Amino acid sequence: MNAATVFVHGFNGDAYSTDHLLSFAEESGCATKVLNAYIRRNGRIEFTGEWSDRIDNPMVQVIFENNRAPERRQVRWVRNLLVELKERFGVDNYNGVGHSLGSNVLVNLGIKYGDDAKLPRLNKLVTIAGPFNGLHGFWSSKPIKSIIDCDWEPTIKTHHFQKLLKMRDRFPKGVDVLNVVGQVEGSLNNDVYVSVQSARSVGYLLDGVVNKYHEIMVTGPDGYHCSLNQNDTVSREINNFLWNYNRQVADFKLITSKNNSDGFKPIIVINGGLQAG
Repeated sequence: MNAATVFVHGFNGDAYSTDHLLSFAEESGCATKVLNAYIRRNGRIEFTGEWSDRIDNPMVQVIFENNRAPERRQVRWVRNLLVELKERFGVDNYNGVGHSLGSNVLVNLGIKYGDDAKLPRLNKLVTIAGPFNGLHGFWSSKPIKSIIDCDWEPTIKTHHFQKLLKMRDRFPKGVDVLNVVGQVEGSLNNDVYVSVQSARSVGYLLDGVVNKYHEIMVTGPDGYHCSLNQNDTVSREINNFLWNYNRQVADFKLITSKNNSDGFKPIIVINGGLQAG
């Protein structure tokens, strides 16, 4: 069967955090939501909805009852969910879409359980506004062009990030990654919650490990942390990456949003503008 796509919200998030992403995919005719997976405080998983092998591109929305649980606990919960999807519904392949801490959960899961035969195989991964290297680099004020020209390696690495670097070869092979980064208007390079440097650091973490790495940077009002997952332009890019197999995805895309009365958002596309760490 085709891959199921699993959506994971972030810290203090809920269904609203990924509702727009799922709805946009359905309205675009790309995929169909089939299940809600409620993960209770004790880790018990409750499904609502109806699974069908006849549905193309099924989507599963993960909702944590304890949405402030430690990252390591959420990693374990999502791992158990994937095991159940494989055993109960025959899911052999999956895509992951995470927002904020949900991005970290999916990357950490890939590294920690990348060789776990009980899990379905990871095909594609979308990370949105992930604080992969904590909050370091939050006060950086480099111009956007300077950020684009520099590599992905963070200037300061957290202890957890260094630990992941030592284990990154365990990440599943052949995975394509799309990373979405936000930068609000102003002099500081962050999305109000996560620094650009931290969000981009996953490119350094997975460099040479994944099959292909793509990056989208959204600047201006739409670059706000809680706007990146509610944005039609970003959702369209995610749809193309996950399900439009005939469309080539740019190595790098810069989306500049403006507070214009007509809502026009100019898009600048830069191919090959990234440097490996």
